[in-house]
Amino acid sequence: MFKKLALAAALTATASFATWDYFPVQDAGKGQAELHLDYLMVDKTSQMALSAGARYTIVQNFEAGVIVPFVLFTHWDGEDVEDANGLSDVQLLLRYQFMPIMNAFLDVALPTCNEDLCGEDGPVGFHFGVQYSQKFGMVDFGSELGLALETKGDDKTTPPWDMNLGLEADFAVSEMITPYVGIDINMLLGKYTVDGENMGDSHTGDMGFAPYLGLTFNINPMFYAGAQAQFCFGDDYYGPDMVTILTAKVGVNF
Repeated sequence: MFKKLALAAALTATASFATWDYFPVQDAGKGQAELHLDYLMVDKTSQMALSAGARYTIVQNFEAGVIVPFVLFTHWDGEDVEDANGLSDVQLLLRYQFMPIMNAFLDVALPTCNEDLCGEDGPVGFHFGVQYSQKFGMVDFGSELGLALETKGDDKTTPPWDMNLGLEADFAVSEMITPYVGIDINMLLGKYTVDGENMGDSHTGDMGFAPYLGLTFNINPMFYAGAQAQFCFGDDYYGPDMVTILTAKVGVNF
């Protein structure tokens, strides 16, 4: 049970936004704010989380953002899990567009998570990499190659590194409606370490696959809304049960 709860908390904390998107940085002086509502289901565990995020292009090609996720409730076999809610890790986002089709990014997860959700070790997480995007007619293609790692935290334990590949295709059906499909592929690298010492078997090659599909509806030039469904599987990465994440969002351009 507790392993599944920890998995649910970790997924909710990271799945709400991760890197904001795979596409070019907005023009200087422009930004967005979003609210995400995520419902996660895995085996007998379900969880609801609300995330608020904002990003802003400070100068041309350089974007900064922040995401504040909050777990509203966690259920196990239909029963409420006491204290399994609260603030999760706040994320700081930076992106720099160094070519018209290429971005570099760095995401930092601060150890603000409720101890009942994430434990007491309080590591700092780093996720960095590059993004490539290109238009092909009505298809807007975006991709990302990244690497995530954590500091030791109070328990002096670090997990294997986590390499991710993300692919997404947005379809410009009309000015108002943009359906999209994509997939996130993750692979672990290395072993768990305790105080710098390698422990147990290597997890290199353990993989997870998370295809998704969604729709963004542009209400007007300022406001938009959307919905997404993502299905995560891979025994060595997510466990034996498929994880389903349903997301609804509303946003504003400013």
